Amino acid sequence: MFSKVKLKLNQNVPFLNLDTKTGILFITCAIIFLMWSSQIHALDPQTNNNTSSSDVNFFPDYQKTSTSINGYNVTMAIASNDEQRIKGLSGSERLNENQGMLFLFDKPSKQGFWMNKMNYPIDIVWLDSNNRVVHIEKQLEPCKLFLACPVYNPQVDALYVIELRFGFADSHSIKNGMIINFDLPAT
Repeated sequence: MFSKVKLKLNQNVPFLNLDTKTGILFITCAIIFLMWSSQIHALDPQTNNNTSSSDVNFFPDYQKTSTSINGYNVTMAIASNDEQRIKGLSGSERLNENQGMLFLFDKPSKQGFWMNKMNYPIDIVWLDSNNRVVHIEKQLEPCKLFLACPVYNPQVDALYVIELRFGFADSHSIKNGMIINFDLPAT
């Protein structure tokens, strides 16, 4: 019923012919490569830049606005009340490059943001009442521990805050002092 398989010890299997140190180095490099490639693969869904059905499902209960940042169009869900501002992007599964969230506040202040309950890294941009960039935090990672979750604040007052896909600020040359215009819905 079962047949025995006879193994030849002289088979030419590359990593078995290596000395111990080289073999360990080879296996370690393979593990690191697999971990790195799985992280890149996990981030791939965020690289989608089309505006198809993903925009329809992008925070469907929020009002939207759009802006052009250095010639690149971005649709932003608007967080205009306390409930929406507290929730922010937390719990969402991904953020495409052409998507963001715009936080509106009642008066300028040094609004703090953290990465609690986030599933992916983001860039955060603070704007003053003239839509001028006053502070940028780039590639902020989700918090692993609630108690060790830093709060990011600007040094000057801001009226608006924009959360964007990680790396967006660098790839679209967002700098302090630049203006980011957007239309706000009538209240």
